[in-house]
Amino acid sequence: MDLVEIDGKKPLVSGKAYVDPRAVLIGEVTVEEGVGIWPGVVVRADDAAVIIKAGAMVLENVVIEAPVDYPVVIESQVIISHGAIVHGAKIGKKSIVGIGAIVLDGAVVKSNAIIGAGALVPPDKEIPAGKMVLGLPGKVVRELTPWEVAGSAKEWAALNKKLPGYIKIRNR
Repeated sequence: MDLVEIDGKKPLVSGKAYVDPRAVLIGEVTVEEGVGIWPGVVVRADDAAVIIKAGAMVLENVVIEAPVDYPVVIESQVIISHGAIVHGAKIGKKSIVGIGAIVLDGAVVKSNAIIGAGALVPPDKEIPAGKMVLGLPGKVVRELTPWEVAGSAKEWAALNKKLPGYIKIRNR
């Protein structure tokens, strides 16, 4: 993994997190215990901080950036899926940002929400807890079903189960 210090700001990564060797963390990035950061991820915090809380999963080719005045917080047990972009936004506990979705500056996604694949959450938009967002621009389309909430938890558990093996590989 590339941990890049810039202007005296450097990443802090828990020894109990997995950061793939092909990921890049730049600046004031905090990665807590149990986090998984997969290949091709770029987390850029040279202007504002990025905090990735315990157990969050950041999958392949995600870009997370914190521009000036827009720190990023990824809460615990969140899944940021393949190729998604989180730019200056906050993502609440147990939420999913779907494949290729984009969440922009000042947006707040509350807990247990799903941002559907390819959706665009515009700047400063607040997504209520437990809602499904689809489209361009993203709109709340409905309440999540119990099946979707359970499916999100199951997907997170499957990813989390893989981490101990990956952490051993990284620490060899």
